[in-house]
Amino acid sequence: MARPFDGVPLKLSRTTMFETRKVLMPILMLFLLIGRANGQSAPAQAAGSFFQLATPGQLTLTLFGGGYMSDQYGTTQAGFQFEQSVTTSVGLVGRAMGYELYVGNPFGNPLAPRSGHRSRLNFGRFQGGLDIKPFDGTNLFILGGGDAGDSHAGVFESDLSSWVLMRSSHPINLAMSGVWGSENQVWITEMDLRTILYSSEQYLLLVGAGGAIYAGGFVHGVEGQGGPNLGIYFPGWRIGIDAQTGYGSARQYGELSIFKQFAWTE
Repeated sequence: MARPFDGVPLKLSRTTMFETRKVLMPILMLFLLIGRANGQSAPAQAAGSFFQLATPGQLTLTLFGGGYMSDQYGTTQAGFQFEQSVTTSVGLVGRAMGYELYVGNPFGNPLAPRSGHRSRLNFGRFQGGLDIKPFDGTNLFILGGGDAGDSHAGVFESDLSSWVLMRSSHPINLAMSGVWGSENQVWITEMDLRTILYSSEQYLLLVGAGGAIYAGGFVHGVEGQGGPNLGIYFPGWRIGIDAQTGYGSARQYGELSIFKQFAWTE
Protein backbone atom coordinates (compact mmCIF):
# COMPACT_ATOMS: atom_id res chain seq x y z
CA MET A 1 0.00 0.00 0.00
CA ALA A 2 1.32 3.45 -0.89
CA ARG A 3 2.16 5.56 2.15
CA PRO A 4 2.97 9.23 2.73
CA PHE A 5 6.64 9.93 2.08
CA ASP A 6 7.12 6.58 0.33
CA GLY A 7 8.27 8.66 -2.63
CA VAL A 8 10.82 10.64 -0.60
CA PRO A 9 14.38 9.26 -0.88
CA LEU A 10 15.79 7.67 2.26
CA LYS A 11 19.47 7.27 3.08
CA LEU A 12 21.06 5.41 5.99
CA SER A 13 23.84 6.92 8.10
CA ARG A 14 25.88 6.00 11.15
CA THR A 15 22.94 6.92 13.38
CA THR A 16 20.43 4.72 11.54
CA MET A 17 20.82 1.58 13.62
CA PHE A 18 20.18 3.62 16.76
CA GLU A 19 17.12 5.29 15.29
CA THR A 20 15.57 2.04 14.04
CA ARG A 21 14.37 1.47 17.60
CA LYS A 22 11.54 3.89 16.78
CA VAL A 23 10.47 1.59 13.95
CA LEU A 24 11.13 -1.85 15.39
CA MET A 25 10.19 -1.56 19.08
CA PRO A 26 6.44 -0.88 18.58
CA ILE A 27 6.27 -3.80 16.14
CA LEU A 28 8.04 -6.17 18.54
CA MET A 29 5.72 -5.18 21.40
CA LEU A 30 2.71 -5.81 19.17
CA PHE A 31 4.28 -9.10 18.12
CA LEU A 32 4.38 -10.33 21.75
CA LEU A 33 0.81 -9.23 22.45
CA ILE A 34 -0.42 -11.17 19.41
CA GLY A 35 1.28 -14.30 20.68
CA ARG A 36 -0.55 -14.01 23.99
CA ALA A 37 -3.89 -13.34 22.27
CA ASN A 38 -3.47 -16.53 20.22
CA GLY A 39 -2.29 -18.54 23.22
CA GLN A 40 1.11 -19.21 21.62
CA SER A 41 4.69 -18.58 22.74
CA ALA A 42 7.64 -17.74 20.52
CA PRO A 43 10.27 -19.84 22.41
CA ALA A 44 8.15 -22.99 22.19
CA GLN A 45 7.50 -22.38 18.51
CA ALA A 46 11.19 -21.73 17.86
CA ALA A 47 12.27 -25.04 19.42
CA GLY A 48 10.19 -27.04 16.95
CA SER A 49 10.14 -25.06 13.72
CA PHE A 50 12.76 -22.32 13.47
CA PHE A 51 15.50 -24.86 12.71
CA GLN A 52 13.44 -27.49 10.92
CA LEU A 53 13.97 -27.40 7.15
CA ALA A 54 10.80 -26.85 5.14
CA THR A 55 9.96 -30.08 3.29
CA PRO A 56 8.70 -29.62 0.67
CA GLY A 57 9.91 -26.08 0.11
CA GLN A 58 7.80 -23.31 -1.40
CA LEU A 59 8.58 -20.41 -3.70
CA THR A 60 6.08 -17.55 -3.93
CA LEU A 61 5.89 -14.54 -6.23
CA THR A 62 3.68 -11.56 -5.37
CA LEU A 63 2.96 -8.80 -7.88
CA PHE A 64 1.60 -5.55 -6.45
CA GLY A 65 0.78 -1.97 -7.34
CA GLY A 66 -0.87 1.03 -5.77
CA GLY A 67 -1.38 4.75 -5.63
CA TYR A 68 -1.83 7.53 -3.06
CA MET A 69 -3.54 10.86 -3.76
CA SER A 70 -4.00 13.92 -1.53
CA ASP A 71 -4.47 17.67 -1.90
CA GLN A 72 -0.70 18.15 -1.69
CA TYR A 73 0.92 15.35 -3.68
CA GLY A 74 0.58 11.75 -4.77
CA THR A 75 2.60 8.62 -5.41
CA THR A 76 2.28 5.53 -7.57
CA GLN A 77 4.20 2.32 -7.07
CA ALA A 78 4.47 -1.14 -8.60
CA GLY A 79 6.72 -4.09 -7.99
CA PHE A 80 7.16 -7.71 -7.09
CA GLN A 81 8.36 -9.86 -4.20
CA PHE A 82 9.95 -13.31 -4.19
CA GLU A 83 10.03 -15.51 -1.11
CA GLN A 84 11.85 -18.82 -0.72
CA SER A 85 11.10 -20.97 2.33
CA VAL A 86 14.14 -22.13 4.31
CA THR A 87 12.67 -23.59 7.49
CA THR A 88 9.03 -23.94 8.48
CA SER A 89 9.24 -20.56 10.24
CA VAL A 90 11.83 -18.58 8.23
CA GLY A 91 11.93 -17.52 4.59
CA LEU A 92 14.29 -15.45 2.43
CA VAL A 93 12.65 -12.40 0.81
CA GLY A 94 13.61 -10.21 -2.15
CA ARG A 95 11.53 -7.17 -3.09
CA ALA A 96 11.79 -4.69 -6.00
CA MET A 97 9.58 -1.61 -6.46
CA GLY A 98 9.30 1.35 -8.78
CA TYR A 99 8.13 4.73 -7.43
CA GLU A 100 6.88 7.98 -8.88
CA LEU A 101 6.09 11.13 -6.89
CA TYR A 102 3.72 13.74 -8.35
CA VAL A 103 3.32 17.30 -7.11
CA GLY A 104 0.81 20.08 -7.75
CA ASN A 105 -1.59 22.40 -5.94
CA PRO A 106 -4.40 21.76 -6.44
CA PHE A 107 -3.45 18.20 -7.22
CA GLY A 108 -4.73 16.05 -10.09
CA ASN A 109 -5.17 12.31 -10.28
CA PRO A 110 -1.75 10.58 -9.78
CA LEU A 111 -2.93 7.70 -11.95
CA ALA A 112 -3.18 10.09 -14.92
CA PRO A 113 0.37 11.48 -15.22
CA ARG A 114 -0.38 13.21 -18.54
CA SER A 115 -3.04 15.45 -17.04
CA GLY A 116 -0.67 18.39 -16.60
CA HIS A 117 1.45 17.31 -13.63
CA ARG A 118 4.91 15.87 -14.09
CA SER A 119 6.72 13.32 -11.94
CA ARG A 120 9.29 14.88 -9.61
CA LEU A 121 11.06 11.62 -8.77
CA ASN A 122 11.37 8.31 -10.59
CA PHE A 123 13.38 5.61 -8.88
CA GLY A 124 13.53 1.94 -7.98
CA ARG A 125 13.84 0.44 -4.51
CA PHE A 126 15.45 -2.95 -3.91
CA GLN A 127 15.23 -4.75 -0.58
CA GLY A 128 16.09 -8.12 0.89
CA GLY A 129 15.66 -9.80 4.24
CA LEU A 130 13.73 -12.35 6.24
CA ASP A 131 10.12 -13.40 6.69
CA ILE A 132 9.74 -14.82 10.22
CA LYS A 133 6.61 -16.82 11.11
CA PRO A 134 6.63 -17.18 14.91
CA PHE A 135 2.92 -18.04 15.23
CA ASP A 136 0.21 -19.45 13.00
CA GLY A 137 -1.15 -16.63 10.85
CA THR A 138 1.68 -14.21 11.76
CA ASN A 139 4.46 -12.87 9.52
CA LEU A 140 7.25 -10.48 10.53
CA PHE A 141 9.32 -9.04 7.66
CA ILE A 142 12.70 -7.41 8.39
CA LEU A 143 14.15 -5.81 5.27
CA GLY A 144 16.99 -3.56 4.21
CA GLY A 145 18.12 -2.23 0.86
CA GLY A 146 18.64 0.79 -1.34
CA ASP A 147 17.37 2.92 -4.22
CA ALA A 148 18.51 3.45 -7.82
CA GLY A 149 17.58 6.14 -10.34
CA ASP A 150 16.78 9.63 -9.12
CA SER A 151 17.46 8.40 -5.60
CA HIS A 152 20.64 6.68 -4.39
CA ALA A 153 19.59 5.99 -0.82
CA GLY A 154 19.26 3.21 1.71
CA VAL A 155 16.18 2.10 3.64
CA PHE A 156 15.28 -0.06 6.64
CA GLU A 157 11.77 -1.51 6.92
CA SER A 158 9.90 -3.87 9.22
CA ASP A 159 6.38 -5.17 8.50
CA LEU A 160 4.10 -7.21 10.74
CA SER A 161 0.83 -8.91 9.75
CA SER A 162 -1.14 -11.21 12.02
CA TRP A 163 -4.54 -12.84 12.21
CA VAL A 164 -6.11 -13.17 15.66
CA LEU A 165 -9.29 -14.98 16.71
CA MET A 166 -8.82 -17.19 13.67
CA ARG A 167 -11.41 -19.73 14.80
CA SER A 168 -14.18 -17.14 15.12
CA SER A 169 -16.71 -16.17 12.46
CA HIS A 170 -14.97 -12.82 11.98
CA PRO A 171 -11.18 -13.14 12.32
CA ILE A 172 -9.24 -9.90 12.81
CA ASN A 173 -6.15 -8.88 10.86
CA LEU A 174 -3.69 -6.51 12.51
CA ALA A 175 -0.95 -5.05 10.30
CA MET A 176 1.83 -2.63 11.19
CA SER A 177 4.69 -1.25 9.12
CA GLY A 178 7.67 0.89 10.08
CA VAL A 179 10.17 2.65 7.80
CA TRP A 180 13.20 4.73 8.76
CA GLY A 181 15.70 6.73 6.70
CA SER A 182 18.31 9.23 7.78
CA GLU A 183 18.65 11.49 4.74
CA ASN A 184 15.34 13.21 5.44
CA GLN A 185 15.22 12.06 9.09
CA VAL A 186 11.56 10.99 8.69
CA TRP A 187 10.25 7.85 10.38
CA ILE A 188 6.88 6.36 9.46
CA THR A 189 4.61 4.00 11.35
CA GLU A 190 1.47 2.67 9.67
CA MET A 191 -1.23 0.47 11.23
CA ASP A 192 -4.35 -1.19 9.83
CA LEU A 193 -7.02 -3.12 11.70
CA ARG A 194 -9.54 -5.14 9.67
CA THR A 195 -12.00 -7.96 10.10
CA ILE A 196 -13.66 -10.36 7.67
CA LEU A 197 -17.20 -9.07 7.31
CA TYR A 198 -18.35 -11.76 4.88
CA SER A 199 -16.73 -14.93 3.54
CA SER A 200 -17.62 -17.45 0.85
CA GLU A 201 -15.74 -19.87 -1.39
CA GLN A 202 -15.49 -17.18 -4.06
CA TYR A 203 -14.36 -14.12 -2.05
CA LEU A 204 -13.75 -12.52 1.34
CA LEU A 205 -14.96 -9.01 2.19
CA LEU A 206 -12.88 -7.08 4.75
CA VAL A 207 -13.67 -3.79 6.52
CA GLY A 208 -11.73 -1.76 9.05
CA ALA A 209 -9.69 1.38 9.61
CA GLY A 210 -6.08 2.43 9.31
CA GLY A 211 -3.69 5.32 9.36
CA ALA A 212 -0.10 6.52 9.49
CA ILE A 213 2.04 8.62 11.82
CA TYR A 214 5.23 10.33 10.63
CA ALA A 215 7.75 12.58 12.32
CA GLY A 216 11.27 13.92 12.12
CA GLY A 217 13.20 15.66 9.38
CA PHE A 218 11.16 18.27 7.50
CA VAL A 219 7.99 17.21 9.37
CA HIS A 220 7.25 19.73 12.13
CA GLY A 221 6.24 17.83 15.24
CA VAL A 222 4.15 14.74 14.60
CA GLU A 223 1.75 14.46 11.67
CA GLY A 224 -0.60 11.74 10.54
CA GLN A 225 -3.77 10.65 8.85
CA GLY A 226 -6.41 7.97 9.08
CA GLY A 227 -9.71 6.68 7.79
CA PRO A 228 -11.82 3.62 6.97
CA ASN A 229 -10.71 0.96 4.52
CA LEU A 230 -12.42 -1.70 2.46
CA GLY A 231 -10.86 -4.80 0.92
CA ILE A 232 -11.81 -7.84 -1.11
CA TYR A 233 -9.83 -11.05 -1.59
CA PHE A 234 -10.44 -13.85 -4.10
CA PRO A 235 -8.87 -17.08 -2.70
CA GLY A 236 -9.16 -19.04 -5.94
CA TRP A 237 -7.30 -16.35 -7.89
CA ARG A 238 -5.06 -15.20 -5.01
CA ILE A 239 -5.94 -11.61 -5.84
CA GLY A 240 -6.60 -8.85 -3.30
CA ILE A 241 -7.76 -5.24 -3.62
CA ASP A 242 -7.69 -2.64 -0.82
CA ALA A 243 -8.95 0.94 -0.75
CA GLN A 244 -8.80 3.62 1.94
CA THR A 245 -9.90 7.22 2.24
CA GLY A 246 -9.67 9.69 5.08
CA TYR A 247 -8.28 12.96 6.38
CA GLY A 248 -5.02 14.09 7.94
CA SER A 249 -2.12 16.49 7.71
CA ALA A 250 -2.27 16.41 3.90
CA ARG A 251 -6.05 17.01 4.15
CA GLN A 252 -8.26 14.66 2.13
CA TYR A 253 -6.54 11.59 0.75
CA GLY A 254 -7.28 8.30 -0.94
CA GLU A 255 -5.20 5.23 -1.69
CA LEU A 256 -5.62 2.01 -3.61
CA SER A 257 -3.54 -1.20 -3.73
CA ILE A 258 -3.86 -4.50 -5.55
CA PHE A 259 -1.81 -7.70 -5.44
CA LYS A 260 -1.65 -11.07 -7.16
CA GLN A 261 0.21 -14.08 -5.74
CA PHE A 262 1.69 -17.20 -7.36
CA ALA A 263 3.08 -20.20 -5.47
CA TRP A 264 5.11 -23.28 -6.42
CA THR A 265 5.85 -26.34 -4.27
CA GLU A 266 9.38 -27.66 -4.67
